[in-house]
Amino acid sequence: MMESSTDSYSKSVDEVSQLLGTNPDLGLLDANAAELLKHGRNELKGQGGVNPWKILLGQVANGLTAVLGIAMVVSFAVRDYAEGGVLVLVIAFNTTVGFFQEYRAEKTMDALRKMASPSARVIREGGQHRISSGEVVPGDILIVEVGDIVPADCRLVEVLNLEIDEALLTGEAVPSLKTVEPIAGKDVSIGDRTNMMYSSTTVVKGRGRGIVVSTGMSTEIGKISSAINETATTSTPMQKKLNLMAYVLLGVALIFALIVFAVNRFQFDTEIVIYAIALSIAVIPEGLIAVMTIVQALGVRRMAKQHALVRKLVALESLQAVTNICSDKTGTLTQGKMVVTNIWLPEQNTEYVVGGQGYETVGELSAPEGRPIDREVALKDMNFRTLVECCALCNTANIVEASEGKVWGDPTEIALQVFAYKMQMGKPMLRKLKEPIEEFPFSSDTKRMSMVCQGPSKEQEEMAKQGLRVLVIAYRQTSERALGKPVSRWEREEVERNLTFLGLVGIRDTPRFESEVSVRQCHQAGITVHMLTGDHKATALSIAKDVGILEPLSASRRSASKRLNKKRDSHVVPMSSLVMTATEFDALSEQEVDALDELPLVIARCTPSTKVRMIDALHRRKKFAAMTGDGVNDAPSLKKSDVGIAMGAGSDVAKTSSDIVLTDNNFATIVQAVAEGRRIFSNIKKFVLHLLSTNVGQVIVLLVGLAFKDVSGTPVFPLSPVQILFLNLVTGTPPAMALGIEAASSTVMQVPPHLKGLFTIELIADIIIYGTFIGILALTNWVLVIYAFGNGNLATQCNKASNLGPCDTVFRARSAVQMAFTWMILFHAFNCRHLRASLFTTEGGGRSRFFSNKLMLEAVFIGAVMPIPTLYIPYLNTDIFKQGGLTWEWVLVAASVVVFFLLSEFYKLLKRRFITTPYNM
Repeated sequence: MMESSTDSYSKSVDEVSQLLGTNPDLGLLDANAAELLKHGRNELKGQGGVNPWKILLGQVANGLTAVLGIAMVVSFAVRDYAEGGVLVLVIAFNTTVGFFQEYRAEKTMDALRKMASPSARVIREGGQHRISSGEVVPGDILIVEVGDIVPADCRLVEVLNLEIDEALLTGEAVPSLKTVEPIAGKDVSIGDRTNMMYSSTTVVKGRGRGIVVSTGMSTEIGKISSAINETATTSTPMQKKLNLMAYVLLGVALIFALIVFAVNRFQFDTEIVIYAIALSIAVIPEGLIAVMTIVQALGVRRMAKQHALVRKLVALESLQAVTNICSDKTGTLTQGKMVVTNIWLPEQNTEYVVGGQGYETVGELSAPEGRPIDREVALKDMNFRTLVECCALCNTANIVEASEGKVWGDPTEIALQVFAYKMQMGKPMLRKLKEPIEEFPFSSDTKRMSMVCQGPSKEQEEMAKQGLRVLVIAYRQTSERALGKPVSRWEREEVERNLTFLGLVGIRDTPRFESEVSVRQCHQAGITVHMLTGDHKATALSIAKDVGILEPLSASRRSASKRLNKKRDSHVVPMSSLVMTATEFDALSEQEVDALDELPLVIARCTPSTKVRMIDALHRRKKFAAMTGDGVNDAPSLKKSDVGIAMGAGSDVAKTSSDIVLTDNNFATIVQAVAEGRRIFSNIKKFVLHLLSTNVGQVIVLLVGLAFKDVSGTPVFPLSPVQILFLNLVTGTPPAMALGIEAASSTVMQVPPHLKGLFTIELIADIIIYGTFIGILALTNWVLVIYAFGNGNLATQCNKASNLGPCDTVFRARSAVQMAFTWMILFHAFNCRHLRASLFTTEGGGRSRFFSNKLMLEAVFIGAVMPIPTLYIPYLNTDIFKQGGLTWEWVLVAASVVVFFLLSEFYKLLKRRFITTPYNM
């Protein structure tokens, strides 16, 4: 693994040869090659395969799971097998789902190895040898031809019509035409180093010979591999908050358990220990982790139907917080297909715009101002007709079924042939009428294929400003008599003389139809779209304008930029342009980048390091960045970003470095993915509110309940341990699951990203206030049954008694508390559908929306009915649940639910009146 120089492109062939001690014609000596191989093989070093045990450890190494594990151990230790068993199921379920979802985790290095060339043809001691690509060393003379995968980075010394597909490194759709002359300048981007060829790129035309200058991890693809390995994986904001919450709740649970033992004079009999555990478990929402996993897994399935495959569950939470999307151009915002879009004819300065999508062979002609032009009328112009014939006949591309992608050949020739098909003059049609002519292949020296050449003119310039690749179309009428020899003996030089100029054809990789709409939706959702591409600046600028990336900054963004700029150093010159090249951007220091009013929206000739640097700049501005891409060059930034979004048709390296893979390679799918992420996060907040406010209510009842003591001074529990476990079973997971599948709000993509995390001040206040309402109302039932309508006698040993007798009043009071608690919590699920809107409104979940969530109705109905039999079934009610049947007490239960509803509506009214921040749940 060696690297001779980072600027071999700027040196002559002789200089590179001397530096590496090789001969461009004879190559290395075998002895020298063997010595160099000792310094390292031409291989990528990396992470190896996936380690299942590491993935499994990652599933359980979080705060909430750790707390549940502790509670499980304690439950089994005191022989509370019911609670312990429930906790085992919760932990096992969450771990299993998460493990299988992330089992196909990071295989980046394996994908990189698969791309390596298995063998290489080199010159050593004057002879050609076929060796393993791992044995290639710096100084070897490498020979490549069509179809070869380049095994190492090389400085070219000889080329013959050599074109190499470098899309995986540069993102450019058009193969790079290679040369051998030195390239002047510093920091020349990879796409402009036309005298270099790089490891893992593919030869698509011609042949060449080069000096190996870098191998293994020193190659450009090796540098990308290193960057991927060096990128650490960090927890998402919600993961951090949940872990913190788990540890805080663990501390609170221990304190509450200590309080129970203290009140009972540290008597550690079974009932007191179980009550302490029940109180501790009431603090910890054991159903939260299971519900969250299920909801996220359902979200994964839903997104898969929308052509987005989620590789990591945490990406669902990350999506909703995205503030900036850094997108590749080729194949993402564009179709990745070169098509003819403009025609210019010199006579009368005529210009046509060619319509159609991608390689579809149907498209209309129009004038630049949009006026339709009849194809038959246009073809009556012999210059235009002849131009179309030249596009079709001077062409080796083959089109079988364009709509199914069955096309092959050079991208430029495919574009010309598709254009001819649109004019109903494709090569098969024309060859029925004319004899095939002699075709001279494209030459990098003459830059012509028969009658195709390239030259400067004013109109050429205008097309180039539109990001078009401009071709000159010309023809000549001649005969064997005129040239004095048969066609088979015609020389290229004499054929290509005295050509008649027909016009110019503009070709480009056109934007996807959906891209402009998607970018506009991102802007409406407060998301800024950046385009980071390997293409030239003019092309990038044109595409950015077409899809709306460069639309004017809003007044709010301008004012925000001005406020930020006041804090910056006055000596730093702010950037006025939003379009830069990678060379310009990389030349800025971190301080200069941070001083910019706005980070550039377009960076052309982008390198892998530039993309990572852009992500770092966004992170310093406290932005939440997503990166889309499909090439190997995108892998480091995909992993560095908060959400890496790869294209399904892209490289394995990009996909295994990402969090989400788009199977349709469509930028529009990103908008759907973000909307789905926002829906899921909103629903997570809803069921977190429901579960935690339930826990607050239980804690209030169980703690305050310690104040009620019988004649012996022993506390009488308002709820028995079995009642508490059954309450958690009925009122916890089912309603939370129903909240987890709530439909998205109609305004989900019309509000800014939610950056404050899961536990906002409003959510914490809601948890405490709703929990307090529930706890106080439940305790009110206890007090009324025992003291207002009973004799106030708490009897003795009612925590252990298995029959009514003197404990009849206590048992009925417990039943009232249990049912009031159950029904209020179930009703509270409807409250949580919208945290501010009234239940009397459609937005708040009433009216037409009341029956929209069938799972919610089922969960509430079943949960409300299930506890009733436990009140009346003999033995089960008194011996197991320590409760009795209700009669007139049902009035108190119903009244509790009504009062809770009125308090909830009043609280929401206050929130609507005094909270001015936008609602983005």
